[in-house]
Amino acid sequence: MTQCEICGAEIKGGRAGLCIKIGSSELRVCKSCARHGTVVETETWREKSGKDKKQQTAVVGAGKRAEAERRQDSRLYEKMEHDLDAEAELVEDYGQRIKKAREKAGLKQAAFAQKINEKQSLLRKIEREEVLPSEAVRRKIERSLNISLSE
Repeated sequence: MTQCEICGAEIKGGRAGLCIKIGSSELRVCKSCARHGTVVETETWREKSGKDKKQQTAVVGAGKRAEAERRQDSRLYEKMEHDLDAEAELVEDYGQRIKKAREKAGLKQAAFAQKINEKQSLLRKIEREEVLPSEAVRRKIERSLNISLSE
């Protein structure tokens, strides 16, 4: 009798359990542990010459998973393009403009950060131009200081 490679239970039956794929590993498991991976069907056949046996493995559901990954990748690329567009719209000296407007309003970094409900460390990095402000943070800064950071 074969044992489940996940829980160690004895596998009964003619097929000796199910073959599943977790990551890049194929495991022989019982029915209750099969839900942890993707079920793999394995077929063995002989070539026409009858000399060698070959094993063909077809992953069930791989097409759906690959399609979902492609959709996720395309969303990621769309977001990256959107971020690049937003970056292109931002003025070159955005940090200096923010700092001048904040000082003109008589606000310290900590007070201004609290006013716009952002961390002081983020505001400091934005003023030093180490970090690009997100669209939401940029709008908060523009409204609060009555400045424009767009070209």
